[in-house]
Amino acid sequence: MATDTGRSAVYGGSAINGTSSLEAGAELERTLDRLEARMEALQLSMRTHRTSPRFELWWHDLRGTRETWFRLVDPDGQDPTPERS
Repeated sequence: MATDTGRSAVYGGSAINGTSSLEAGAELERTLDRLEARMEALQLSMRTHRTSPRFELWWHDLRGTRETWFRLVDPDGQDPTPERS
């Protein structure tokens, strides 16, 4: 992701923590990017194949992926968008 969404709090704070916090931050960023790409792919599948027997499975997977993404970005926050939006 190119934009900062307040993820620095998740990284553990300041540069004093050293290299391990940088590595942890980079790994978190990669994880968030993978989850975001997965959500986009699932949304595309759902839009283009609404009559597919897999639609409910994709919907369930999308919800789980979104919940994971939001927990990683803001562990104390809530999903700001309602379901099925």
